[in-house]
Amino acid sequence: MKEYFPLFISSKGKKALVIGGGKIATRRISTLLNFEFDIIVVSPSTTKEIRQLADDGLITYIQREFLDGDLEDKFLVVAATDKREVNKYIGDRAKELGAYVSVADVKEECNFYFPAVITKDEVVVGVTSGGKSHKTVKDISDAIRKVLNHEN
Repeated sequence: MKEYFPLFISSKGKKALVIGGGKIATRRISTLLNFEFDIIVVSPSTTKEIRQLADDGLITYIQREFLDGDLEDKFLVVAATDKREVNKYIGDRAKELGAYVSVADVKEECNFYFPAVITKDEVVVGVTSGGKSHKTVKDISDAIRKVLNHEN
């Protein structure tokens, strides 16, 4: 039996908090932008891509260190700082508050995984191996994209 159940849930109006502003945070934000989350990013510094998304009004960027109160009323939290102890604290606290949590540096501390997301029109497909085989996920995702792009 599998531990993780693939569940498609409404993202409309739900708050997604990304703590961190590096490459991993940028990738997670890119995935979240495919859906109707209200995305908030908290980090003292960030990539050009994140800053541009904020400038374009697609996300809210708060330039400062994480504060405990940032976790309140969040549906989904991504801990993607470069500090192990901060990520662990964020993950533990956000789970206590009932959020879905992705801890970028320790998959065992996550209560959900970001799948490879493939979208075309109204179709949404998520593929994951629970972090065990990135090549298999990539191969399956590529095959799904090929099928969806040839569909008329």
